[in-house]
Amino acid sequence: MQIDISSMLRGEVSRIDFEYETDAPEGFRDVHFPKTIKISGYITDSAGYMALVADTEVPFTTHCARCAEAIETVLPLHFERTLALKLENEDNDDYILIKHNKVDLDDEICEELLFEIDFAYYCSEDCKGLCPVCGKNLNQGPCGCSTKEIDPRLANLAKLLDN
Repeated sequence: MQIDISSMLRGEVSRIDFEYETDAPEGFRDVHFPKTIKISGYITDSAGYMALVADTEVPFTTHCARCAEAIETVLPLHFERTLALKLENEDNDDYILIKHNKVDLDDEICEELLFEIDFAYYCSEDCKGLCPVCGKNLNQGPCGCSTKEIDPRLANLAKLLDN
């Protein structure tokens, strides 16, 4: 969505509040977002310094990194940027460029959201994961597999102990 800030640039207002929905990003690892994300915030002008503040809470589904169970969680996102009419360095991510008296937030918010996603989520802090032998979810109880591991370099000696 593009937010028209013409009235702010003319000096008529010093704050513009906004609330809107945008399409959620797609194709990001094992994270699935809802179809739309609701974003709210405001833009302020203080003696020519224009700042944007936006907040959202994005629910998403993913899988536990230890046991592979599906989990649903919410990612809170707080976004602050300075607005500029022109940039000396186009690669500066601290500023959002004002084009035709409008600010386009969709790409900025989605990019920030993807940066905030963790690499791994867990169903609980004490998740036991999967058995490395049979693959059973150990949160549902023990599987009965032997937990004793033998160093492969000493495997021949272990055979002698079995006799």
